[in-house]
Amino acid sequence: MFEVRPARSTDADAIGRVQVETWRAAYAGLLPEHVLAGFDADERRRLWREGLAKEPAPGSATFVADLDDTVVGFASVGACRDGEGGEVYALYLLPSCWNRGIGRALLVRAEDALRGHGFERALLWVLDGNERGKRFYRAAGWVDDGSKVDLFQGVEVTELRYRKAL
Repeated sequence: MFEVRPARSTDADAIGRVQVETWRAAYAGLLPEHVLAGFDADERRRLWREGLAKEPAPGSATFVADLDDTVVGFASVGACRDGEGGEVYALYLLPSCWNRGIGRALLVRAEDALRGHGFERALLWVLDGNERGKRFYRAAGWVDDGSKVDLFQGVEVTELRYRKAL
């Protein structure tokens, strides 16, 4: 059985590992191999250690999915970086845990947290071509309403914006 709970500072290394492993699986074929290989787990762990050691910014939160005492996924939310409302900054789940309801539970917790912080709407970004991600968010009531071209690790990518009323 799994549980979704607030992240603790001791989860930082596991979150960094999950982020890199999930990036490599979810974005295979969408990003060049050298970019995927360049995702640095040590750097991610360092960033998460620093981030989780601080008091969260107002309106922000990070949650982990814990399966048999192992962190297998996480979600991070807060105020929208480029507009009004809230934003799901990240939601990553190890591929071995896909299609088990864990990602959905993380998303529900993330949405509840944003709602609890007073946000009435939220957005998130999905890499164009990430069909699994697009299906996942659409099934949860998120609507694709725009896109942007961005530079990610030196590679031009298109990101799709999804919105949802909370």
